[in-house]
Amino acid sequence: MTAAVERIKSEIRRLPKDELDDLLRDIQSEYVLPALNEDERSVEAAWDEEINRRAQEVMDGTVELISGEESDRMMDALYAKHGLQRKRVA
Repeated sequence: MTAAVERIKSEIRRLPKDELDDLLRDIQSEYVLPALNEDERSVEAAWDEEINRRAQEVMDGTVELISGEESDRMMDALYAKHGLQRKRVA
């Protein structure tokens, strides 16, 4: 992306929520995203199917849920196993 686009994105991220909401509504009313091509549609459909399957497993109680802390510990261990240190995002 160009420097101008990166600057605009940076400024948008600093907007208060109400101003961001107004901006997004304005953009949405003025621009229509191009239609997805066949490959993109099939990827979206596959992800929708996967999301629905996983959500159903949670609702059915057929999967064991873990806490965020346990997930972090497992990821840290996996990174360490490969001699890496995981960067944390605030």
